[in-house]
Amino acid sequence: MFLLVCLPFPHSGLIAKYWRPMRLLGAGLFVWFGMMGLVGLIGGLGWFESGPVWIAPLGIAAGMPLLIGVAVKLFNPKGVDLFGAKSSGKYPSKYFRDLEEQGLLETEDFTASRAFGVEEYDDEGLHYYLELADGGVLFLTGQYLYDYEPTFDDSEINQPRYFPCTEFSVLRHKAEGYVVDIVCRGDVLEPELVAPPFDFKDFDNDLVPEDGQIISDVSYDELKRQRTNPKTKQTTSSWWAKLFGS
Repeated sequence: MFLLVCLPFPHSGLIAKYWRPMRLLGAGLFVWFGMMGLVGLIGGLGWFESGPVWIAPLGIAAGMPLLIGVAVKLFNPKGVDLFGAKSSGKYPSKYFRDLEEQGLLETEDFTASRAFGVEEYDDEGLHYYLELADGGVLFLTGQYLYDYEPTFDDSEINQPRYFPCTEFSVLRHKAEGYVVDIVCRGDVLEPELVAPPFDFKDFDNDLVPEDGQIISDVSYDELKRQRTNPKTKQTTSSWWAKLFGS
């Protein structure tokens, strides 16, 4: 049980898929054995036989929420609740409450079955196409997506992949349009592939969707084919030449 607390976070989609039930089982066992130990301690102190009638029930009632709180702390990575819903933790909860009170927090729920990525060109952030349950394709792009990627090179912030996933909610600032957070649920979806980056022609011909755009006139498979088919790429020098007219 305690091995679950010490093990590094998983990084493959398959392991991440079973990490949540493993954590739930570990937390449950921790509370169960903790309660058995507490009952044994109370019995060893003789409180059941000779103590005040209320002392043993009070000790048990106080011990259970304490053990549950310790289990939640021990068995959950930062920003993840006991049932596996992940938020980036980028903003404090007061920030969310303020946005909600002002009517500025917009939430969209999605169910996805497949996803593929597009490599970033120049630090503009990650790009994902996600096939939705209703047949549409959701496009998300931006540096905020880094918060949900697997990391394994820093022992203090290691985490498994949380996004893409089968069920998630996108929280946006209603007035300014940026993504405040993504709450990830369901199973992790490992990207089927990472396509080559968008080039100048893609941006110039408006072939790069907007963040949060739902594509309904082109199928997921066709979009994947378009992004992965070999095509003529502009060189960096021709890109600058076209940009500055030299």
